[in-house]
Amino acid sequence: MRGLKHTMLLLLGMFSVAGCMSAGGSGGAGGFEITEFGRPVRPSERARAYSHYMTSIYLDQQGQFEQSLKELESIPNLDPEAITPTLRLIRAHLRQRDFDKALEMAERAVEQAPDRSNLWIVLGEIYHQVKRYDEATKAFTKAIELNPDNVLGYGALVELQENTNDLVAAIDIYHRLIKLNPNSAGLHYQLGINLIRISDSKGAQEELTKALELSSSLVRAHYFLGVLALEAGEAQRSLEHIRKYLDVRPEDAEAQEMLGGALTRLGQYEEALGVFQGVLNGSEVQAKDYLAASYVALLADQPQAAEKLLPPDGAPVLSTLLQATARQAQGLPYQPLIESLDTVEGDINDEADAFLGDLLHLFGHEAAGQNILEQVRVFAGTGVQSKTLKVLEARTLMALERAQEAVPVLEDLLQRYPDFEWTHYYLAQVYDELKNFDQTELHLKSYLEKHPDDPDVLNFLAYLYAEAGVHLEEAEVLLKKSLAADPENPFYLDSLGWVYYKKGQADFAIDYIQRAIYRMDSDDAVLRDHLGDAYLLKGDPERAVSEWERAVRLDPKLEGVQQKIDQHRVKDVSALAR
Repeated sequence: MRGLKHTMLLLLGMFSVAGCMSAGGSGGAGGFEITEFGRPVRPSERARAYSHYMTSIYLDQQGQFEQSLKELESIPNLDPEAITPTLRLIRAHLRQRDFDKALEMAERAVEQAPDRSNLWIVLGEIYHQVKRYDEATKAFTKAIELNPDNVLGYGALVELQENTNDLVAAIDIYHRLIKLNPNSAGLHYQLGINLIRISDSKGAQEELTKALELSSSLVRAHYFLGVLALEAGEAQRSLEHIRKYLDVRPEDAEAQEMLGGALTRLGQYEEALGVFQGVLNGSEVQAKDYLAASYVALLADQPQAAEKLLPPDGAPVLSTLLQATARQAQGLPYQPLIESLDTVEGDINDEADAFLGDLLHLFGHEAAGQNILEQVRVFAGTGVQSKTLKVLEARTLMALERAQEAVPVLEDLLQRYPDFEWTHYYLAQVYDELKNFDQTELHLKSYLEKHPDDPDVLNFLAYLYAEAGVHLEEAEVLLKKSLAADPENPFYLDSLGWVYYKKGQADFAIDYIQRAIYRMDSDDAVLRDHLGDAYLLKGDPERAVSEWERAVRLDPKLEGVQQKIDQHRVKDVSALAR
């Protein structure tokens, strides 16, 4: 405030050199009248604009925002080339969330001064706010072209790309930023996080390791490196990173679980059990923590402890199975527990959804999955007819991506327990994985006979039709019904976009698939592939190739995409040659 008053006094002094300034007049700039030897003098338009600008700052500081805005609004007509007041006016409109006026001002500003990179950044930010993402990208890219060393332009573009799930483009920008700032630990760290999001484990490990070399204080990098190592089956390396992280953040329950998982995979069951018992002493214990602790106690040959560690609530079916396993290991009667499984007040489907994947991820899909299968089959071999055992066997096989083995288990489940509502859905999933269209359609329709409004299954059937290019009108109806239930669901949006692509409606396809990408939790190779196909249908092979390149970056194994890139690049080159 003291500095502002000093500036105002200087300004008044400047005008006083030629004469004097009196307040209250109507003809002067910003409510002031300038006189020279008693006669009114009209200052230049630029001087009047500057006076309005300084008055607006003063009024803003006094909290008179509307009056400040009026002062700013008078400047562009007086001095169209005044960039600083224009930027302040744009910001004022943004503060009032008047995006239309802000956008109008910003577009006019870049027309008048197209070589000012900061104006393009502001324009890009406004486009971003109003969700005109393509135009925002072009504006930020223009800012970077004008000033390649402008970190603000890169940062704004990175934020846009991350917010719209264009992670491949964001990663490219991070690489450029790192060239400008090679010793920035934060940039290497953020790049590593984004590489995790596109499942580039090798690249993520390199960047996170570099971040730690530059700054050991980025301890969260150790956590992510531990997770990546565990997913890669490198339990010892995972253990080392998680321990370094926990040395600084010992209260992190998720990291403690990861530590217990790594120890279990290394066969250090006693120590792992101690870790999980520590987790159970925490403030936010969940049923999955008890299940994990009980499972490790069984591996540690402590069946009595396994019984005591069962969850008090939240997983009654799986708890009964673990209790039966613990009692069998102690030579105690366990068959009554197996016989009671189908009457336990729980839902094996819900529990499998909630816990099975977590257990397999933590303790290793192959090892933990095989343990569960063997124990289920031991119980089934006792002669007990149990729907629960069949479901758990099938769900474990599905989680292990052993679809062919799951089929006979599920067919037997359907024959023995035709009223179990999920069997048709499971069969549709495994037959879809096996590329059996007829059986997938049959079981989806059978499920929908009892649950005609299930939006996920309606989407499943519609996408099946879209992929095969059949029943497209029916698929569109099904998907509109799904979207009525969940209008922002990215999978439903993509499926409808894919239906429109198959119907030859490129613009609709592009719109829906782009909306789907924006709403996904992360970038997705299949959706990028779809978007590339839609752009090719529209007659834009350059944009199509760009989207296919993103798809390949996200999933190098995606079938047929590299061939499309090569094919249409060749066509573009030959066309240029002609």
